[in-house]
Amino acid sequence: MMSFLLSLDWMVVASKLFALCTLLLLSKHSLKAMLLGKPSLCTQEQIDHSLFVLVSLGALFHMLGRFVGDMILDADLGVDGKRQLYYFYFSLHELLLIVWVIQWHNIKRCEFANITKYICYLSGVVLCLQLLRYVDRVIIEANYLEEVYRYGLASLNLVKAGVFLCYPLHLALRYLPSRKFA
Repeated sequence: MMSFLLSLDWMVVASKLFALCTLLLLSKHSLKAMLLGKPSLCTQEQIDHSLFVLVSLGALFHMLGRFVGDMILDADLGVDGKRQLYYFYFSLHELLLIVWVIQWHNIKRCEFANITKYICYLSGVVLCLQLLRYVDRVIIEANYLEEVYRYGLASLNLVKAGVFLCYPLHLALRYLPSRKFA
């Protein structure tokens, strides 16, 4: 089961990187313009900038989460200390991701793309799942939600990877000669 979850984690990373590369290759703007610039009122530019915000912050937070998660697991805190810190950190981690995506959209004066909305909603569900797991493991000191947490988190990551891959697929279909799929 752990090998499946690890491969699922790498699939999420690969989908984010693939979406970022596709976005940078097929967008009208350069990386510098996507980082610092503001989109015009054109719908496609709004979508490109929104997805750049989402994918770049998502990849950054994913790497940060992997690093901090490994540090927590390797720390000399005892089992209870690790549980408290681990579940609290990842709840805060998801909350900060959502807040930063919203703030960067506000700074860029950018509309939310549908994919960005869906990923933020899914991150909100992950946040609730992390908080429930925190209550289950730390406050109640039980393990009632083990299966819900394990399979729920894996399912949510699988859905997130699929949603991230929707945009490169949409861009690829837009460049078909008939355009009947876009």
